[in-house]
Amino acid sequence: MKKNKNSKGKIIPEEKSFFEKHAWWMIGGIILLTFFLYWNSLKGDFLNYDDTENVVNNVQIQHLNFTHFFTTSNLYMYSPLTFISYALDYKIDGLHPYFFKLANLILHLINVIFVFVFSNKLLKKKNLSILITLLFAMHPINVDTVSWISTRSNLLCTMFFLLSLILYFIYLEKNNYLYLILSIIACCLSLLSKSTAVMLPFVLLGIDYFRKRKMNLKLILEKAPYFILCLAVGLLAIYFRTDSGTTQNITNYNLFDRILIICYSLLAYIIRAVFPFHLSEIYGYPVKVNGFLPLWYYISPIIILLIVFAIYKMKSLKREIIFGIFFFLATIIITQIAMLEDGFTADRYTYLPFIGIYFIIAVAYDYFSSRFHKIKIILRSVFLILLFFFSILTYQRSLVWMNTLTLFNHAIEQSPDAAFAYNSRGIAKFSGNDFDGALIDYNAAIKFNPSYSGAFYNRGIVFYATQDYEKALNDYSKAIELNPNFASAYSARGILEMDILKNDSLAIIDYNKAILINPTFAQAFYNRGIAELRMNDKTKACNDFWTVKNMGYSQADDLIDQNCH
Repeated sequence: MKKNKNSKGKIIPEEKSFFEKHAWWMIGGIILLTFFLYWNSLKGDFLNYDDTENVVNNVQIQHLNFTHFFTTSNLYMYSPLTFISYALDYKIDGLHPYFFKLANLILHLINVIFVFVFSNKLLKKKNLSILITLLFAMHPINVDTVSWISTRSNLLCTMFFLLSLILYFIYLEKNNYLYLILSIIACCLSLLSKSTAVMLPFVLLGIDYFRKRKMNLKLILEKAPYFILCLAVGLLAIYFRTDSGTTQNITNYNLFDRILIICYSLLAYIIRAVFPFHLSEIYGYPVKVNGFLPLWYYISPIIILLIVFAIYKMKSLKREIIFGIFFFLATIIITQIAMLEDGFTADRYTYLPFIGIYFIIAVAYDYFSSRFHKIKIILRSVFLILLFFFSILTYQRSLVWMNTLTLFNHAIEQSPDAAFAYNSRGIAKFSGNDFDGALIDYNAAIKFNPSYSGAFYNRGIVFYATQDYEKALNDYSKAIELNPNFASAYSARGILEMDILKNDSLAIIDYNKAILINPTFAQAFYNRGIAELRMNDKTKACNDFWTVKNMGYSQADDLIDQNCH
């Protein structure tokens, strides 16, 4: 605390500012406002968009088996703490979406508090820390992470990530290695929530740069445990990856195209941080015309180079802007490399990285308002208006995530060329027995992306349900041709071969391929067991039925009782 002298020369402490006095009351107000903005989203359903695989049909969360969660992966990710959290939700309230969504919101509110503490440790200015916290709490781009049950990994990862950074700051302040150890433990928990936390040690180096710490042996040794942990969990994530082929990698871009797309994505994110309008749950990948991407993709690297040059030439706020940009890049770049079918400029990737952008906004506001007093009121008014609009957009977007149809209707409205959105809406329509509507959406998905294996597979399911077996077989085979690692397509074709073509041996070949690709595919084991039983190979059939039972599924119990004793 600063001190002044009175007229008699006595030292008196300087009076605390309004923000110093009332910071925690303001944080409490932010938490209440945030809870209100997301209140309606708690009434939503499970979505037929990863929620089905992660929660609804995941029998493992019905048993709090720590060994299972730490030795297997779910939906291509090694994130045991995330699935343990689902298991805890199930234990508390069963398979009801309300509590799963409430848990997401509670985690977001905890993160709001951690953002304030982290920002205050970083800047030592409560007014700016509150501004950053407001942006984080109410920015509409965060709705995708908070309202979608399947982004629980984002929330948990961010919570432990920020906790690790806070504990690292306390270690620097107190020079007490206990806090460094606790920070490393928090880093480990973040990694076990989502492997993207591997960038945490780089953020710590960014903090050292911001605090002007000298590079020396001690600084390097501090980071060694973090890097070792990140390497170990990163290798585990690769080892336990069980990609069953139900997602589609974007493969029609060369290396140069991918670099351009990443540059464009980074600029698009930065623009959305300030102007979050026309947000969509799914954005369509750019279409190449005559071998070329749209013009803006070629311009984007030039704009990035100009920004880098401008930062290099800056005299004021240079360190602050470099830190904010570095925080943003370090935490988002790893999400841009894979280019999954629903990953193009996906808003859920910004939940943690945007803290770096909010940091730049806050320090820029402080710089200009303190030096140009005439515009201080204008700046304050602009921020209040901006936050007002953010809160309205957040409230509106939380309603979009109520159910699968509202979600993908909105996504298609915002991105009419997003093949993934049509495919996903088709799944929702099929689940509601709207076979004609599902077929129209799958056709649209194939039109926008002719190599979309998932859309062919799903259209095959519609044809099978409507007893057009020849078309179903053709679509399953086309899905496999486009994606040879599509386990579900092999399994579906096997069912058709077994039940319709009455060719059990051919079906077993497809089930074998499905199981080879995804060794945890219980339905494929079960179906193969039936085919083997029909071919009078009881030994193999019983082995498959017991495998299904050991996975936690009960569908083979009757067959085991009848044939396996």
